[in-house]
Amino acid sequence: MNQRPNVRPYPSASLNLSEAQWRTLRWLPFAAAALFSIVMSAMAPDGRRPFHIDWSLSMDALEFSIVKAPHISACAVLALMAVMATGRRRWPLALLLTVAVGAAWEICQTTVIGHYARLSDLAPDTLGAAIGCLLGAASLWTIEDWKRASP
Repeated sequence: MNQRPNVRPYPSASLNLSEAQWRTLRWLPFAAAALFSIVMSAMAPDGRRPFHIDWSLSMDALEFSIVKAPHISACAVLALMAVMATGRRRWPLALLLTVAVGAAWEICQTTVIGHYARLSDLAPDTLGAAIGCLLGAASLWTIEDWKRASP
């Protein structure tokens, strides 16, 4: 018994969009979210301080950083959008782009009072990006499989 839902692909011909327009439309959510998050991380409502980055990658620093749920969840969502933009087979590019956004967050936070730029914060960013890439690739694989199975 077929347990897959009866899914029909959205008729792209009715929208009359070119391939370049579809490509732009696919990238728009990731690009907008990445840009917005970078701008928000650079905001300094309490003022600025001298430039400083904590370069330590000690076990204590990694233990402190790896449990940061906001970093993990934000990067997972960004990576999911990046996989939707790049496609399932280019998930390494999506992972790289998401970690680059995480690095941009840390660079933006170097002078913001109340925020601390840490190299170790790239660990939860990478973990979240990997989770998001896995979810995105699995979602696209499932959608593609449903499209192949539908009449």
